[in-house]
Amino acid sequence: MDNIQVFMRIRPLSEDEYKRDRTTESAVRMLADNVVSIPSQRTENFTFDFVGNEACTQGEVFDAVGRRAVERCIQGYNGTIFAYGQTGSGKTFTMQGARDEFTGPDDELRGLIPRCFEHLFTRIAEEEERTGGLVKYLCRASYIEIYNETIYDLLDPITRTCAMREDIKRGVFIDGVTEETVQDPTEAYDVFVRGATNRHVSATSMNRESSRSHSVLMLVIQSLTQMDTGLTEIREARFNLVDLAGSERQKLANTSGMRLKEAANINKSLSTLGNVINSLVDIGNGKSRHVNYRDSKLTFLLRDSLGGNSVTFIIANVSPALCNDAETASTLRFAQRAKMIRNKAVVNQDMQGNVPQLQAEIQRLKTQIAHLRSAQPGAGNGAALSPASTLRASAAGDPRILGGMAAAGAEAADHASKEHQTTQFLLILAMRKLRETERQKARYSEIILELRGALNRYRLQHQQQKLVLKLKNTEIATLRRNAPIGY
Repeated sequence: MDNIQVFMRIRPLSEDEYKRDRTTESAVRMLADNVVSIPSQRTENFTFDFVGNEACTQGEVFDAVGRRAVERCIQGYNGTIFAYGQTGSGKTFTMQGARDEFTGPDDELRGLIPRCFEHLFTRIAEEEERTGGLVKYLCRASYIEIYNETIYDLLDPITRTCAMREDIKRGVFIDGVTEETVQDPTEAYDVFVRGATNRHVSATSMNRESSRSHSVLMLVIQSLTQMDTGLTEIREARFNLVDLAGSERQKLANTSGMRLKEAANINKSLSTLGNVINSLVDIGNGKSRHVNYRDSKLTFLLRDSLGGNSVTFIIANVSPALCNDAETASTLRFAQRAKMIRNKAVVNQDMQGNVPQLQAEIQRLKTQIAHLRSAQPGAGNGAALSPASTLRASAAGDPRILGGMAAAGAEAADHASKEHQTTQFLLILAMRKLRETERQKARYSEIILELRGALNRYRLQHQQQKLVLKLKNTEIATLRRNAPIGY
């Protein structure tokens, strides 16, 4: 089990913030390489896995977060990177880079997303070359946003609204979302740019191009390996790059009308995210809590990233301005709580083959297990000497025979070691499938309880409506009886 990794990034002071505060003093004080505090808010010290100051570069952020996430996805683990913080704190810059200034791999201001694309396909090419083509990779990309609690497909602007579904095998997924196969960083970045142009953004007092929605760029990375036994090993990793909409105080953002409604939905969604994290922290401390993943589309879609099967990183973006110290402290408290969550990440792998191949593999494993049991110390005490023992005894005086026997023994030991490793791998895979089945059963039991509760509420409402209708009909009938003749 791994804790969520948290990277804190302090962006440089903006010109507007300098005009407002009339000082270049930073609200965030660095106490050590990974320890900070906010003296003006009299907060406790905050400790994170990484802390980047105002001079932190895009490359340093990628080396600390993006590179590690991509490496785990190549190994078959699910991965998620969140960018969290108040509006205008640099989340989109961290994830995407400078708007309208991306010039390719040599652009030093490009963000995590293009850098992850570049490293991902570089590693895929290395793995395919290392295995001589025995391993094949396939990548698919989709891009959605959650705007006012509605899911939109950013790659299909015409039929954009999508529904969220849950399946016992696939887990939570977006039904009907556009998925495009990408084979190199250029194709992947093209998908990202086309989706980014369809995002909901608008200007506020704190940000000229404030994101008014949560965006999730989803990559599915599959690898297929042909094994000597004829079976196919399949690994599938889901890599989510999440740019959260920023929390904002209406007093500073000066929003109204539709912008105010958007801000209310953003803050409500982020509040639900905070409640989910608090519940998971309580569970980690041994308390019994119900985790309200379903209270928000964001938390329900990314439930595996929070306390589930994923290697998760959070980048907490903050402003150093004194006028934003309360929001900065709130962001750091959120990030510190999230750091206490422990995920249960496992390699997503499976075996495929036809029925005869699987039957042959099962029989081979049974034979291997029987052989390993018979080879245990003490097995067969008092029995007659085996043919191998007889051969060793007869060859005691011949060095050539002994040398040949040693080579054969080493080869047999190496073969037995490989067979033992394969057996262990398949047994571990079976145990993981069993645990996943039990986890799915528990999840669906929770869903059934929620549905039963909803059904009982609907039944009660139906009974109340029937009673009201009955009373109205009685009243109408009484009025008709008492009405004057000919009325």
